Amino acid sequence: MTVAYLEREAPAPEEQIERLERRVGGRLPDEYRGFLRQQDGGRLADNTDAVKEIFGLGSNVPEFASLWHKLDVYNGRVPEWLLPVAEDEFGNLFAISTRDDDFGSVWFWDHEEEADEGEPPTEDNLRLRAPDWQSFLTSLEPLELDESDYGAE
Repeated sequence: MTVAYLEREAPAPEEQIERLERRVGGRLPDEYRGFLRQQDGGRLADNTDAVKEIFGLGSNVPEFASLWHKLDVYNGRVPEWLLPVAEDEFGNLFAISTRDDDFGSVWFWDHEEEADEGEPPTEDNLRLRAPDWQSFLTSLEPLELDESDYGAE
């Protein structure tokens, strides 16, 4: 069973997808590009990876979920070959590789282990999460809560 969306955004405008491709300096991975054409991010229900938000591109996306905003916030903090696309409940990122040797793979970026302020980003706080966007999405499982999570005796 895949994770449900609490909130889905409408498809991303094609001109915004093309603008993002210009910003990253090349075409987006087909699976991620296709995802944006179907929905421009969204908020996820509780899941085993604590992914809360997939960032969007359009003008209707709130700033906290805007990929444009995240690109500015994480500029110089995340390696240049990573495109931040989602975040978890703890401020960590999930990012897509734009480099040739692992193009399209999804990485976990741990903010607790990032380089010190003013230092260039390192790869010490990265972990490969999935070989591609679709594998990443399908690996997310709904969080199973038992009765004790609801305060039942």
